[in-house]
Amino acid sequence: MNNLALSMLSPSTSGFPPCTRPSKATAPRCRAAPSGDASLCAFRAHHRAGRALHANPALIPALAACARLPAAVAEAEQIHALLVKSGVPRTVSDVQVSTSLIRAYARLGRVCDARKVFDGMPDRTVVTWNVLLDALVRDGDLDAAWEVFVEMPQRNVVSWNTIIAGFTRNGWAQEAVDLFVEMTVAYGLAPDEATMVGFVSAVRDIGLLGIGKSAHGYVLRREFSLDGALGVALISMYTRCGSMGAAHSCFLSVTTKNVEHWTSLIAGFAAHGQPEKALRLFAEMRRVGIEPNGVTFVAVLNACNHGGLVSEGFKYFDLMRSMGIRPMIQHYGCLVDLLGRAGFLKEAFNLASNLPEDPGFVIWSSLLAACHSHGDVEMAELTASKLADAKPSHGSSYVLLSNTYARAKQWEDLRRTRRRMEEHGVTKKPGLSWVEVDGGVHSFATADKLHMESEGIYQMLEDLKHNLTSAAYEHEPFVLSEQL
Repeated sequence: MNNLALSMLSPSTSGFPPCTRPSKATAPRCRAAPSGDASLCAFRAHHRAGRALHANPALIPALAACARLPAAVAEAEQIHALLVKSGVPRTVSDVQVSTSLIRAYARLGRVCDARKVFDGMPDRTVVTWNVLLDALVRDGDLDAAWEVFVEMPQRNVVSWNTIIAGFTRNGWAQEAVDLFVEMTVAYGLAPDEATMVGFVSAVRDIGLLGIGKSAHGYVLRREFSLDGALGVALISMYTRCGSMGAAHSCFLSVTTKNVEHWTSLIAGFAAHGQPEKALRLFAEMRRVGIEPNGVTFVAVLNACNHGGLVSEGFKYFDLMRSMGIRPMIQHYGCLVDLLGRAGFLKEAFNLASNLPEDPGFVIWSSLLAACHSHGDVEMAELTASKLADAKPSHGSSYVLLSNTYARAKQWEDLRRTRRRMEEHGVTKKPGLSWVEVDGGVHSFATADKLHMESEGIYQMLEDLKHNLTSAAYEHEPFVLSEQL
């Protein structure tokens, strides 16, 4: 038996116990394929006919089917056992088979088993490394993914794409941008469509509109297709950066729009206080035959929130259910926010209290903010208690409740709430604002003095204050129009 088979049989690298090579009479049979998958059925047929495993033409397709089918865990394990018991020949195809097995385990959520197979391979290709890297990124283990990326003897564009996308998805946008620069400048690799999806998404999260426009220009020069994820990423980048005109133009340039293109622009109009445009776009989307999904309806309900369209919001919610889309907590959260913003605080509270699952921090905090806006102390107290139960160490419930007391001039209640904050050691994290200057993002908090140019910034503010207070004000007479 070769070294690969021995490594697979090691207790440290496989969940399968050591065993001798089975005879033809006792060779294990492949189970019935889940859902009658053609590849697994073909593999079973060849196996029952007595064909040697390395000569089974359906071996690689069967492993690909295991990676594709969520219920094929047992089939992947069985094929793995057959590989171990049969002794895989040490050829180029051996690496391909093991790589396919790693991919199958990874897609089935068995990342540890995928790593064991990888560690037991005497020879690996860059594809093998990429499959493991992708598995760790999908699993959210960025530390392990970064270690693998650093250890790779060679990398290709797929390697860089995987780690850039992983950093972006897990909130490390600046690091993803830095990796893109390293890939293109230090290593001289040309980004492809997948690279640009990860890069544009990272730029979106940071808010670098100028760099985003440059990325869009590169995409147009390379004539990349906008019909897929890249077009969606660009539209989302423009909407997140507040450039709705550019987002709409990018949307119009997409030849074949899918539901994600439409949803991105609808969500952008909703977030930027243009509910009428968002709802018109939704109607146009349905008119051209694009079926909305649950994410689309979250965007539509948000549009109703920003427009104060309570009855319309519930009509869209009913429409969603009539289309067979099961409401999620995000949809119920939109309804609670919709009622709260419109002043229906008791109805919003009752809805949040009777949801099929825990409303969580976001829903209760949005309702408490609505109570503060409408000055309803009683509902604010009830909501604050729910919010404190959801996240006791978070300071926003105390701060919003204190502000509500202050608005109602209930000073003793305000002092009592502040004392409770001090007793529990609760602090509120300061909010940050940011501005893009020359391709860089500068963030700051209230009374912030950590910026390296803080002295000059405060001096500029003083100069502006002096100029504003010293400037002479000339009264402009108001003339009533004769047409009124």
